[in-house]
Amino acid sequence: MNQHGATFCPVYQAIGVLQEKWVLHIVRALLTGDRGFNELSRLVGGCNSATLTQRLEQLELLGIISKATDAEVTGKLARSIYSLTEAGRELQSVIDAIDAWARAHLHDPAATASEPLEMLAQ
Repeated sequence: MNQHGATFCPVYQAIGVLQEKWVLHIVRALLTGDRGFNELSRLVGGCNSATLTQRLEQLELLGIISKATDAEVTGKLARSIYSLTEAGRELQSVIDAIDAWARAHLHDPAATASEPLEMLAQ
């Protein structure tokens, strides 16, 4: 039981993890390959370094990503490389499902705003 006396709900737990700002952006960036911190920061865009570090640590603790040191770089400071674990790679289907739902049910506000103008021009 959790602190509210309810039984464990896996959906509630998963939403708690995935709703954290930047989490799905990080996962999407890592789905295309392993990344260093700076590259990941650029791909995620808009996330400050402290928050990105915090999210990466959280995802590592949850077993969604793994962190390794780039030991092949000699004569330079080693850098951290982030990659998805098997559990992280399984989020591809979740992201695909969100994408499919959004494409079916949400519309680009910019396109919607111009539709009445196009109808008037006809």
